Formats: sequence, structure tokens, C-alpha cells
Amino acid sequence: MKQPQQARAVQWHLAADGSAIKAYPKALDHFDPKQEAPKGLKYQRYATTRRVALADLYAFEEAVDKTVARDGSVSSAAVLTGVIGLAAMIVGWVVLPAIGVDGGWTQILRIAAIPVLVAGVAGVMFTPSLTYRRIEGLRAEAGLDVSTLEVLKEPDALALLHAPGTVSGPGIAGG
Repeated sequence: MKQPQQARAVQWHLAADGSAIKAYPKALDHFDPKQEAPKGLKYQRYATTRRVALADLYAFEEAVDKTVARDGSVSSAAVLTGVIGLAAMIVGWVVLPAIGVDGGWTQILRIAAIPVLVAGVAGVMFTPSLTYRRIEGLRAEAGLDVSTLEVLKEPDALALLHAPGTVSGPGIAGG
């Protein structure tokens, strides 16, 4: 027995011309946290490089969610590594000499702190670009032509979505 499709955070549509349209809720302006979430949806349109099915697009969304979660964990670990490296440098270069402890372990701490700090900073610097490249690769695997991404105005998007031959996935959760 086929299970009913559950509502999701995005909704995919396959237009009659073969393009894929992604609809998702508009985001808050993070510069003003007191404001209410804007009403309505945003629409992105992609040309496709092959014939795609709605299931492919939702599988792509799940893969993106997993990638972002994994890379978020890696980024958090990189930040923690950088903080530990910075703390070790402060202790080894400032605190221990200030209290009169300047032995062999202090030298080891000073030397070990530098690569730990560098690894943390490098992780923080490179994780976002790696995440972006992974997501672009997932888009290509899903059959979306990333070079043709187009943000649609709501009237244009609705005209495409209500045109004959358009197939839509499950609705957006809460919307």
C-alpha cells in the first residue's frame, strides 16, 4: 500500500516545458528579529539536463538536508578546535609565563597550540565553500542545470504552475 505523501518545507513542480520550479516560504529579515515572517512564497526555476521526476527532486532535498547537517557538524567541530587552539595559545604564551611557569610542558603547549588553531581556522574558512560545491554537485546529479537558476516573480510562477501539464509535489508544511 502506498503511503500518503507528507507535507514538506519546500514544494517542487515540474512544468510542462520540462523545467523544475521550487517553491518555499520567504525568510525573515535577520537584521530585524522583531518583525513577522513575510507572507507568500519564493520561486526558483531550473532548466533540467535530463528527464526528472518529483521523487528525484525530493530525494535531492533530503540529500541537501543531510549534507548541510553533516557540514554543520564539521563546522562546529572546526570552531571548537580553533577555540581550543586559541585558549592553548593564551595559556601557553600569556598565563603560564605570567604566573612563573615556564618549563618543558609550556614549550610543548606553545608549539602544539599553533597547528590546532590553524586547523580550526582552516576548517571554518573552507567548510562553507565545500558545502556549496557539494550542493551544486547534488543539483547536477538530480538533473538540475545550475547555470539556469532563475528567481521568478510570483505572478510569473503562478502562471507556470497553473498551466496545463504542470505536475506538483506535496504541499508546504504549515502553508
